[in-house]
Amino acid sequence: MKTKLSLSIMCADPLYLGEAIEEAEHSGAEFIHADVMDGNFVNNITLGYDQVKRMAEVSRIPVEVHLMVGNLESALPEVLATGCTHVSFHIEATNHPVKYLRQIQAAGKQAGIALNPHAPVEFLDNIKDYLDYVLVMTVEPGFAGQKFLNNAAPKIRSIREIIGEDKDIVVDGNISTVNAQLCQKYGATVFVLGTSVAYTNQHLNLKEIRDFREALK
Repeated sequence: MKTKLSLSIMCADPLYLGEAIEEAEHSGAEFIHADVMDGNFVNNITLGYDQVKRMAEVSRIPVEVHLMVGNLESALPEVLATGCTHVSFHIEATNHPVKYLRQIQAAGKQAGIALNPHAPVEFLDNIKDYLDYVLVMTVEPGFAGQKFLNNAAPKIRSIREIIGEDKDIVVDGNISTVNAQLCQKYGATVFVLGTSVAYTNQHLNLKEIRDFREALK
């Protein structure tokens, strides 16, 4: 499968998100990655629903939303009302994942499951037919700039065996070039880029992004 890049907009200057989206459009990335955190599921608060809606309206590249929230019942309708193209939520946030995966797909969007670093991949066995992609956290969710967890990468191989070859596996968390090459070896196809590659002092580094893509060919 084609290697795809997704730029983590939470690493951009929050006072200049319009400019950050324009920079992302010129980077050649396939997606803008929008983290929605509620201060409940994780101890951080990031983008709100109105911001996601406006970003999806003005962006010329797809916006994929990663929900790190505790209340999917209230969060999902808000996100599904935006123009985002992909929505993932954490398996740990619900006992009814199929319900929410179907809800996302019924809204015409790609549905993904996100796994924390220590979540068993066996969770996917019974829901693989209802999801479009899997997002693997390679750091603990909530904050940028954390250390890559080496134990998370080998799980990608097991996930690939479960979901097959035609669905994307996204990796998110300290995705440096070296870490990305390791994840790619195990079967990752989409790489969320933040402060490790894409953003320097809250602005995109286009050369680093080009070099990253070249290294993963």
